[in-house]
Amino acid sequence: MPISELPEKWDHETDVIIVGGGTAGLPAAITVAETGLKTTVLESRAVCGGSLSMLGGAMAFSGTDEQKAAGVEDSPDILYEDLTRISGAVPELARVYADNQLDAYRILEEAGIKFPGLVSHPGHSRLRTHGWVSELVSKFAKALEGSARDKGAEILFKHRATRLITNPQTGRVIGLQVKVKEEMKNFKAKRAVILASGGFGRNRKIIAEYAPDMIDATPLMPVGHQGDGLKMGLDVGAATKDIGVAVAPSWPVCAETHSSALGALNGGGIMVNIEGKRFHAESSIDSFYGPMIAAGMRQPSGYWVVYNDRIKEEIDNKRELRWLEKCKHHKADTIEEVAISAGIDSKGLKETINKYNSDLDSAGYDTEFGRKSQFAPEKPLVKMDTPAFYIIKCITSLTSMKGGLKINERSQVLNWYDEVIPGLYAAGEVTGGLATKTYLLGVMSSASMTFGIIAARNAVQEPAWQ
Repeated sequence: MPISELPEKWDHETDVIIVGGGTAGLPAAITVAETGLKTTVLESRAVCGGSLSMLGGAMAFSGTDEQKAAGVEDSPDILYEDLTRISGAVPELARVYADNQLDAYRILEEAGIKFPGLVSHPGHSRLRTHGWVSELVSKFAKALEGSARDKGAEILFKHRATRLITNPQTGRVIGLQVKVKEEMKNFKAKRAVILASGGFGRNRKIIAEYAPDMIDATPLMPVGHQGDGLKMGLDVGAATKDIGVAVAPSWPVCAETHSSALGALNGGGIMVNIEGKRFHAESSIDSFYGPMIAAGMRQPSGYWVVYNDRIKEEIDNKRELRWLEKCKHHKADTIEEVAISAGIDSKGLKETINKYNSDLDSAGYDTEFGRKSQFAPEKPLVKMDTPAFYIIKCITSLTSMKGGLKINERSQVLNWYDEVIPGLYAAGEVTGGLATKTYLLGVMSSASMTFGIIAARNAVQEPAWQ
């Protein structure tokens, strides 16, 4: 239960408390601090960053300088249409995200971040994903943290928020109980609390509740993603949105090293089962690689990623290449030899690859599952007809949650009657609403930043209480 009795004393007071110093929390802190109000960021770990520190792909923005320089015509309206059509996003959330996402882009720009260019992602009707950001991730959190501090935000490490404190008469959220070392302290938020604590991918108990079939997936998100924000929100009566699809399969990772093998598929590799047979298109034709990795999870004896040197040359994301090199490979000069080494049916794999290569020769695409391109829609598939051949035994990972607390277009947390829970806001992975049908790649990080800004703008307008 939430704490609904006023504490005898407050150990700390500020205007807006932000739970989490990551992708949503740092832009929120910058936005509050720019108004001159006091804000405190509570970070459970000893460092800022959260998911912002592990980005390996690209960030989606519409109407940027990079797009204009490249002659790409894009707009918030087109981004909105893509989100609602492809992802099934809540229209109000898609609208406010599309209309405000350039503010997140500008925060990065002002913090000194320069994107190397534009890369193509499936599902987007325009070239709008900015990356690859793999060489920039070490700068993101540091730059945003520095900007927040320069503007006056207070950031406290190893401060783990555990429960919300509400006014017993009004139900308004007025603060938090915070664990500092082994001591519980009461933090007062005179205007509002913003939950930006990330998802629940590191909490096996919550995963078992919402997605028991994913309990053995390998979590790759930050260790701080324990579901604290979700638990606190539920504790005060918050509703959920897309919680049933929140635990979405992500990268295929090496069964032994847990390093990502996604790059091999993005370059044109295939997935097979123990019989050497393919079972799904491998080009993110659903706009997100989750569905194809989920198909791998359904294979009774697991699944393997197969590729060759020619496909390896197609991978243009340096971070994906580094991850791929860290996987345990079975390597040989013939398909039969590499299959035997990996423990899968050599005859079945030989037939599969012969069919695949034949399709590319005769039809120009894979006729079995309708695969027509690499990860980038405009990049054609290449044949696997030259050595060396590689096979990686894979398991499925989790990298981010796609659902959580229900919010409105002001980033206010709602209850099951769609009523606002006063004084409580949320942004980022702790929320849902943008990926009801599928996830549009590159949106999560920019949306987390954007809704952090939106939450902060509205939180500072809350009347202060004494």
